[in-house]
Amino acid sequence: MGAYIAGVKPLIKAFRGKHCGCQLHTKYESKEAAMPKNNSKTQNPNSKILIVEDSEIQAVMLKRLLTEKGYNVVWAKNGAEGLQMAEKERPNLIISDILMPVMDGYQMCKELKGNDALKGIPIILLTQLTDIKEIIKGLNSGAEFYITKPYDNDHILSSAVFILENPVLFKNRPEEKSTEVLYKGKKYKISANRGQTLTLLLSTYESAIMKNKKLIKIEEALKRLNEQLEQRVMLRTAELNKEVEERKQAEKFLMESEERYRVLTETANDAIVCINEKDAIYIWNKKAVEIFGYTAAEAIGKELHKLIVPENLREKSEKGLKEFFKTGEGNITKKTVELTAIKKEGAEFPIELSVSAMNVKGEWHATGIIRDITERKRLENELKDKLDIVERFNKLMVGRELELGHRKELIKKLEARVEELEKKVADYKAQVK
Repeated sequence: MGAYIAGVKPLIKAFRGKHCGCQLHTKYESKEAAMPKNNSKTQNPNSKILIVEDSEIQAVMLKRLLTEKGYNVVWAKNGAEGLQMAEKERPNLIISDILMPVMDGYQMCKELKGNDALKGIPIILLTQLTDIKEIIKGLNSGAEFYITKPYDNDHILSSAVFILENPVLFKNRPEEKSTEVLYKGKKYKISANRGQTLTLLLSTYESAIMKNKKLIKIEEALKRLNEQLEQRVMLRTAELNKEVEERKQAEKFLMESEERYRVLTETANDAIVCINEKDAIYIWNKKAVEIFGYTAAEAIGKELHKLIVPENLREKSEKGLKEFFKTGEGNITKKTVELTAIKKEGAEFPIELSVSAMNVKGEWHATGIIRDITERKRLENELKDKLDIVERFNKLMVGRELELGHRKELIKKLEARVEELEKKVADYKAQVK
C-alpha cells in the first residue's frame, strides 16, 4: 500500500483530460493531509451530521465520537429514514453505511443526488472494499467520499472535519473539464476525461481491494486458527480436568489404601517389620513393639540384625541377607521357619518367621511376619512330656494284657483238664455199676 501512495503523485501528473467529478480518500493517506491545522475542538460547532447506520452499536459509537467534538448528530436506521431525515434536518454531511435493510446506502445516495435541494450535501460511504463493483456502484450513486471499514476513529473524524471545511472541493461537477485535489497539504490540478479517471480509480482501488481481500483471508484464517486453538484448549482443558480428577481419585484411593494398610499392620496379631537394602527398619508395627520391647521411634532406622538377632546367629544371617538384596531370593524366603530372636532386655525367645520380597524402584526390600511362639513351644514341650507318660503307660498296659492273656490260657487248659477228669470219673462209675 505504501508503494500505491508513493505512486499517486506521478500518476496525477501523467494523466491529463476531463474531470471525473469525484474525490476519493482512503485510510492509508497521511493524517497530516486530512487533519486541519487548527487543533481546536472543531472548526464549525454548528455543523450537523447525519449518520445512516442499521447497527445501533456502531451508530452509537460514531455518534459519541462526533458529539464529543461538538457536532450536532442525528441518526437514521436505513436509507429510507436517511432520505426523510436529510429532507427534514438538511445536514452539512452524511455518513452512511452501505448494506442496510429497506434501502441500502447506494440507493439512498442516488436518490439524494437526484434531488436538487439535497444533491449538494457531501456523502461519505463506509465500504468493506470486498469487490471492485462496490466502487462502481458508489461512483454511479454520486457519492463524494469513501472510507474503508473497519475505520480508525481519528481518520473518520479528520475526514469529516476536512469535508466540512472544504465543501466546494467535494462537489461532484461532471460539467467541469478539470478539478483540483489536495494531497499531503498540496493542491494538484487534474485534467483527465471520465474514462481515464475511472480507469485510474478502478486500477488503484483494485490493488487495494486485492490486498484487503488478502488481509481478510488472513484474518479469517487467523480466526479459524484461533477457533481451532480454542477448541484444542477446551479439549486439553477437559483432558487436564479429567486427569486431575483421576489423579484426585488415585490419591484418594492411595490414601485410603495407606490407611487400610496402616490399620492392618497396627491391628495385626503378628509383628510386621520391613527393611531396606541397608538392613534399616522402616516399618515396625504395634505388635513388634509388644514382642521385642522396642518402641517404633527406637527401632525405625536401626539395623534389624543388630537389634533382634542373637550375636551367635548374626554372621550367618547377614550373609544370607546380602544374597537376598542382590536377587530377592534367600534360604528363608517363601516359607515359614522357626528361629531364635532377642528382646530389648536381652532375653532370647523362639519366633516363627515368614519373609517376602518386594522390589521398590529397582531395590529389593524384605517384609517379615514374626510371631512369638514361646507359649506354643511351652505347650509343645508339655504335650511331649505327657505323650511320653502315655507311651510308658501304654507299654505297661500291654505287658499286663499279655500276662492276663497267658493266665486266661492256663485257666482254659485247667478247665479242659477238669472236664476231662470229670468225664473219666463218670465213665468209671458207670462201669462199676
